[in-house]
Amino acid sequence: MQQTLQTRVLKKTRLSERVVGLTLGLQNGDAFPVWEPGAHIELELAVSQTEPLYRQYSLCGQQANTREWQIAVLKEEAGRGGSAYIHEVLQEGDALAVSIPKNHFPFAANTKCFFVAGGIGITPIVPMVQAAAAAGLDWHLLYLARNAADFIFLQELQEVDGARITTHASNQDGLFDLQGALQALDAQTVVYSCGPQPLLAALENYQQEQADIGWQLVLERFSVETDPAMLQGKGFTVTLQKSGKSIAVAEDETILAALKREGIRVKCSCQNGTCGTCETVVISGLPEHRDFVLSPEERQLNETMMICVSRALSAELVLDL
Repeated sequence: MQQTLQTRVLKKTRLSERVVGLTLGLQNGDAFPVWEPGAHIELELAVSQTEPLYRQYSLCGQQANTREWQIAVLKEEAGRGGSAYIHEVLQEGDALAVSIPKNHFPFAANTKCFFVAGGIGITPIVPMVQAAAAAGLDWHLLYLARNAADFIFLQELQEVDGARITTHASNQDGLFDLQGALQALDAQTVVYSCGPQPLLAALENYQQEQADIGWQLVLERFSVETDPAMLQGKGFTVTLQKSGKSIAVAEDETILAALKREGIRVKCSCQNGTCGTCETVVISGLPEHRDFVLSPEERQLNETMMICVSRALSAELVLDL
């Protein structure tokens, strides 16, 4: 079971018109666990009295500050209430349960780094930039946004090394020549990017087009457009190890949907395979991984799976539920 930390909101700051920053501290005053650039925490939000919402946000403060954690939250107008709750309800002094850090976007401190941040995707990039500068690496940050007013943490980043930072606001500067910027890289460069899906898709396409250059790509997704076909497939049976209950998963439903149909509550958030909240241990059977969280190595191990999107290649899966 994932460890939960009891924190309190020490400070709530307006970072831009649509983004607020939260500074958290442990209620008992102890130091937080160590974390690495790219890590995120999961917040348990008491949006309703029936079932909490779980939302994930990247840690974007100073790693050396073990008494405080910082996150930044964009208000999603079309969201399901998590960001609105943080913006409109959560106040300084409020208690907040959070997870220990998890990292699906690790920074390998490569000799040459090209960071591409789109909008709120700057949050996991900030500590990467700080780590790259501290290690004396050859790095550059491309920070993209729609409007200049959407840039956050810009002063802190420029204080690290403003000469290595390029900002571009499309509404006033027009479209950025991303393809051209990538063509200037070499095979020793690793591109780290977090941002909206169109930006990440463009990076993947350009990597294929520029395969002869050989730069590498590491992505962090916070949302994807899910094709309904991605959630469908051959039917199978899921057996819950703790109760022995077996549940048939139909061709047109996910494991998560089948569990909910049977009145079984499981933690979930994105429901499109990007956040990792529903990660579940596989006892036996062969999963068909369809998520965007697990690495190729983790997929081969078949030790866990994301039950919001992944299915089964075997007739039965036994899960640690």
